[in-house]
Amino acid sequence: MSNDRRPFIGKIWIEDWRNIHTGKVTPGIKLGGASGIAAHLTKSEAYALANEIVDLADQLPDPTPPKAPIPCYGTNSALLTAADGTPEPDLPATIAA
Repeated sequence: MSNDRRPFIGKIWIEDWRNIHTGKVTPGIKLGGASGIAAHLTKSEAYALANEIVDLADQLPDPTPPKAPIPCYGTNSALLTAADGTPEPDLPATIAA
């Protein structure tokens, strides 16, 4: 079975890293992904990574603009009528995501 989901950092939070062997505490930021903790960064590491991410993001093409909305036909189109010829009320319409 293959997983088509991209790896993703879904949560970031401030939390100390505690070394269970030495007891040393390192203040920092945890990055969490689907598989658990993806990284723990000190303040300087977080700034360096954030700057590098922004620099690389600037090199990516702009995202594809959203598609134009599909018109909802209502008053400008032919009216739907019941079997006896009376007009049917318009149905509420939403754009599918």
